[in-house]
Amino acid sequence: MISLFRPADSEDEFSRAVAEFLADGGGPVPVWTGGRPDLVASLDLAAGLYSSPRRPPVCEAGVVVGELPASIREFARPAARSWTTGAAGVRLPVSGSLLILGRYENLTMAAIGPALVEAYRTGRDVFLLTGRDPQSISWAVAKQYAAVAADGATGLFTDLDTQPLPSPVPAGDEPVYLDARTVGGADLTRIASERIWKRVLVSGHGTEDSINLGAHTVCGLSPVARPGQPGPSCAHGRGCHKPEDKLVPAHRMRTAELVLGGCDSGALADLATYGPDHQLLLNAIDGPAQTVVAGISMHQSARVENLRWLEAAEGDGATARLLNTALLTMHPYPSFVQAGLPSSAYPHAVPADAGRSRPDRPAPADRPAGSVHALAARAHAFLLPGMLSAAHPLRAEFERLGELIEAGAVRTVTGLAGPRAEFLRAAEQGGTDLDAAIARRLAERPDDPLSEFPRYFGDRSRVDPAEAVNPPCVLCGRPAWQYPRHGFTPRIPLTTAHVCLSCGPVGYWMDGGPRLHSRADPTVTAGGTLRIEATVAPERPGPVQVGLLLPWHVRAAISPPVHSLPAGGAGPVVFEVRFDPSAPPQEHHYTVFGVQDLALSLLRCPFAVLPPGEA
Repeated sequence: MISLFRPADSEDEFSRAVAEFLADGGGPVPVWTGGRPDLVASLDLAAGLYSSPRRPPVCEAGVVVGELPASIREFARPAARSWTTGAAGVRLPVSGSLLILGRYENLTMAAIGPALVEAYRTGRDVFLLTGRDPQSISWAVAKQYAAVAADGATGLFTDLDTQPLPSPVPAGDEPVYLDARTVGGADLTRIASERIWKRVLVSGHGTEDSINLGAHTVCGLSPVARPGQPGPSCAHGRGCHKPEDKLVPAHRMRTAELVLGGCDSGALADLATYGPDHQLLLNAIDGPAQTVVAGISMHQSARVENLRWLEAAEGDGATARLLNTALLTMHPYPSFVQAGLPSSAYPHAVPADAGRSRPDRPAPADRPAGSVHALAARAHAFLLPGMLSAAHPLRAEFERLGELIEAGAVRTVTGLAGPRAEFLRAAEQGGTDLDAAIARRLAERPDDPLSEFPRYFGDRSRVDPAEAVNPPCVLCGRPAWQYPRHGFTPRIPLTTAHVCLSCGPVGYWMDGGPRLHSRADPTVTAGGTLRIEATVAPERPGPVQVGLLLPWHVRAAISPPVHSLPAGGAGPVVFEVRFDPSAPPQEHHYTVFGVQDLALSLLRCPFAVLPPGEA
């Protein structure tokens, strides 16, 4: 099998080969292998993995950290538009992506950490070309000039998941998937090293030198390890703490992209406990993979990140950014680092402009929508002791909705597009259905405990006089008192009161409840009809229920008792109240109520019933 790569035994030979390669734009890609038989073996492994040359993706800026042979700097030059040295510290360019070139020992958190953190905050790309020595770096650079063979597969091996892949599989081709139920019984050593892959992700507990996959271990021990370096038990002549026949050497995995999903799998030099000869990241760089993505420190990457990686099969190959974005709401620090430019396993990596401009980072979508968060809080509030009795006809509905939301508000649901959409639909539909049930219940039973929420929550809240404001009364226009009421405990929702010294307690609404306005004639004759008009200002553009309440002793019929406004509806809506001729002639109040996402609002308006024949 013909290899794309050409070994060079000495630095002089490598330097001449680089000059020829860059001048000709073709021919075998040179690799400085002198004194490194393990790299020669990696060239052989790469022979079937890469089938043709490619032009490397181009970053906006490149920086060289520490001393490197001129031939390696020249070899990497086409991968960035401009180059500087990082003696004074590495910073991101004004826009676009950054490529960092240097020996592993020089790529410390102190040197490159500020650039990694800023890239994480802004959604920019930082790529490393590094290795344990100049030979390893020459190999890391050489692989960027290669295109993966078309017949490679995708593999996802995890010891942290017990669920099957969703159907349909979120990738172009059916991946090879082994989870905690199956990985232990597979011959992963043979599967990982003998098959040709485009992309492989391994996910399990681990540290700098290894990742656990059941009985198997992805191993970071270098074939050229020297005695005396800090390391695990094998560094002290005591062998491996895991079965040695189930070791999967990272440098033997024949894949264009290798994601090492364990904690500390890509620890930078000043963060590492073990020496370079036991570092997973460096061992993988010495293998065939042109792109290695690894964890800088502790992280909580698991099913959500794994499936997003699968979904990105047609993406741009900025895998560290993809995973870091998925973890944005879990960690305030960057979790993954990418050694190597976007892999040729991704169709949009060539001809690529790697992360040229990404200043506007989209907000992550792995948390429940605000309305769903509020739904859960309100459902639990109505279930507080003394609010709804065990026999209340809606208590079970509040319980069911609360349980549905609590069960679905987990990253393995909200962090994935399909399950998230299904969960949000179910929760929001459940809220809409319960809104309608609340409206019907209040229309049937004006004295239901739900209508007493101002008193129940108010008895469990405090008022800060400094927060009171004096807007015009919504009924008479005189100065009113409007003030928030803060719950004594977290489960008591914020409510607001609007009180007029002339009109009395005019309005109450739960935080997020629709704002209500009403208009009607001030009097009606017993036996006559009062036309009441109501308008609604909902908190969000969803469906709203609006109804009308009258005390039972008024002796009147409301038509219709409830209006169901669709999303975006604000009214006005009209209620016609037909009074019995025996309705008592006196001052009364009607109450307009609104409910959206379980947030109730009340507006209490005065009117008078006149005796028959009196206008």
